[in-house]
Amino acid sequence: MKNIKDLVYESSKEKLFLEHLDDRDDTFWESISYLKMLNDEKLDKEDDLFYHARFFITSRLINHIVATYQMLKMGLEDECLVMLRQTYETSWLLKYFIENPDKANFWIKENNKFRISPQDRRLAVDNNTTSQRIYSQLSEIVHSNHNSFWGSCIGGIFNSYITDKLFAQLIILIKDVIEYFEQITNLFETSIDNEELIELREVTKQKLGISIYVTSYLLDPHGTAIKLIELSEDEVLKYLEEIIEFE
Repeated sequence: MKNIKDLVYESSKEKLFLEHLDDRDDTFWESISYLKMLNDEKLDKEDDLFYHARFFITSRLINHIVATYQMLKMGLEDECLVMLRQTYETSWLLKYFIENPDKANFWIKENNKFRISPQDRRLAVDNNTTSQRIYSQLSEIVHSNHNSFWGSCIGGIFNSYITDKLFAQLIILIKDVIEYFEQITNLFETSIDNEELIELREVTKQKLGISIYVTSYLLDPHGTAIKLIELSEDEVLKYLEEIIEFE
């Protein structure tokens, strides 16, 4: 009898995963660490109740992102997608409060029954367009419909294509959340005084951008190359062609 514990914790899956991601694994953890630093920083002019709301939301969001990543590392694709939907919903809640800062007062108060629906969150993000499509697709997995069992494999399995598809979603989501914090500084007409955060901001955004390009190139080298040429990013394309070899 094969022990399920052995299937779940099979070291070869994680080894293949980390070898495939290479520097992107470091970028993931560095960006998450930077996001935590951002979240810990209270802005001078930031409303106290808004601060408490976004601190609790982002703290939970960081855990959600890490949990999603760990599921992906274990090769549990369906479970990763279930967690990913929760991650999106939490990030969209943060965006909702950026667009409706006065609502934080109602939400944060103890024993208050104020709730923000998933649709209200998506409306705040992009008027319920792309976010609605993402939400609907992920709901097919969450609700255990027939189509949601396409990737079921007890104990999980490493698949480089699926890994890149889902990692792309995570890394773009992290980038979006970091941009949300830039919107928060604008919302309260203030700026970040922490010099370490200021120095890390551009480094982190640059590394995230490179990870997005690498992942995109692995998924669709031809389409990514065309896009980079259109953007006059010839040096980026040259870099990708040098570091990535296809069998």
